Amino acid sequence: MKYYYKSLDNYEILDILKNLPFYDEWFEIVKDILASKEFQKRRLFFHHENECLWTHCIRVSYSAYLYAVKHKINTRNCAIAGLLHDFYTRAWHPSEGLEVLEDKYRVKLEHPKKKLKLREMHGFNHPIQALENAKEYFPEYMNERIENAIVTHMFPMSLINKTKWPKYRESFAVWYADKHVSWTNLPSKPGNMLKYFGIKKKNK
Repeated sequence: MKYYYKSLDNYEILDILKNLPFYDEWFEIVKDILASKEFQKRRLFFHHENECLWTHCIRVSYSAYLYAVKHKINTRNCAIAGLLHDFYTRAWHPSEGLEVLEDKYRVKLEHPKKKLKLREMHGFNHPIQALENAKEYFPEYMNERIENAIVTHMFPMSLINKTKWPKYRESFAVWYADKHVSWTNLPSKPGNMLKYFGIKKKNK
């Protein structure tokens, strides 16, 4: 697969997963999304600590897929929703490489002092951005269960938004996978957790 951008990580997550159980079946579902230039732009987005958004989304997708296999949930829905759950537009942490992308990807970083309403903060708003992007770039993959899983993956923070509740088993699978994966890469200092609500910026 061609990589359009150099990942911020020091490794390629797909190389790590490829020898694990069910990798081939999972990859067959998500390979066209992974190959798209738009999705690969997330290789330039910092997300959790020193992990890029590309890596995080793949880890969540694969984890949700394994969860679906174990619990007899629709594996395709879980793989796709997991991959696109954080497919947001506006980077929320500065990183080298973002300058090669269009201005819309950096707009939040260029106006850091702008006061935002609660629902506009990253932790509350990015699932909405992710769903909008998923429907724009990958409409052929969308269905009600995938859309609900994407937009409610930050539950209970989603309670302030129009779509409030995870309605399907796929939604809870992606919610669980995201929290499980994120927990392994959270900051050691509790005070730094504020940045994951979009309240405090990531340290450079």
